[in-house]
Amino acid sequence: MPWPLLHPPSLPDPPGRFGALRRHDIHTGIDLYCPIGTSVLSIEPGRVVRIEPFTGAHVPPPDSSPWWNDTWAVLVEGVSGVFVYGEVVPLVREGQEVAAGAVIGRVDVPVLKRDKGRPTVMLHLEQMRAGSRRTVWWRRGEAQPEGLLDPTGVLEALYGMGR
Repeated sequence: MPWPLLHPPSLPDPPGRFGALRRHDIHTGIDLYCPIGTSVLSIEPGRVVRIEPFTGAHVPPPDSSPWWNDTWAVLVEGVSGVFVYGEVVPLVREGQEVAAGAVIGRVDVPVLKRDKGRPTVMLHLEQMRAGSRRTVWWRRGEAQPEGLLDPTGVLEALYGMGR
């Protein structure tokens, strides 16, 4: 299985990890920091089951986030469930079959409109159970959303990485 970005693999620092507490929510994925223009690759073969607005003002209320730039999420279902490749520009279409290593998107903008001293250009990677068709918001004080999985173990197992 290929690494999802065309740059050396590394896991994020604590604010970019799965389950990190944030001001208004709990982080639902892993942020893999990269340069603008980085191609995003499918981790495993599968089918693009959904493309949806992910961040920014174009996300429907109540989850709209006008302080972020508009980005998209590509949901690919394969043998490990559904991988969500968020904060990207899609280069595939819904229903398309993709091979492991196929370019499915590109990281083209910083997610935050304002620099707060932290990396703002990244692939946000999530994993969900098979059959999932929408991303979820994990608000503080709520249980982990049904179907949301921690992708950290998959990346560690595939690439021999530790925290």
